[in-house]
Amino acid sequence: MELKGIGSDLGLGAALPGVSGTKSTSVVEGAGKFFSELVSKVNDMQTQSDQAIQGLATGENKNLHEVMISMEKASISFQFLAQVRNKAVEAYQEVMRMQV
Repeated sequence: MELKGIGSDLGLGAALPGVSGTKSTSVVEGAGKFFSELVSKVNDMQTQSDQAIQGLATGENKNLHEVMISMEKASISFQFLAQVRNKAVEAYQEVMRMQV
C-alpha cells in the first residue's frame, strides 16, 4: 500500500505554493509564503483605504461611495486574515494537545 502526501491527493499545491507533500520543509515554506502574501495584500488594502479617506478629507476625491467601498474591502480582508490566523492557531493548539 502506497501512502501519498497531502498535496498530491487533495490538490493543495495550488492553494499553498510550494506544498508538494514530500518534504516537511517545503510545506512550512509554502504556508509561510502564503501567510506573508496574505498579510501583504491586506496591508495594501488598508493603505489604499487610508489614502482614499485622506483624499476625501482634503477634497481630492469627491466620490464618497468609492471611499466607503474601499473601506469595506479593507475591513473584510482584515476580518478574513484574523479568521485564518485564528484557525491556524486553533489547529496548532489541537496538534499540541495530541498524545504521542
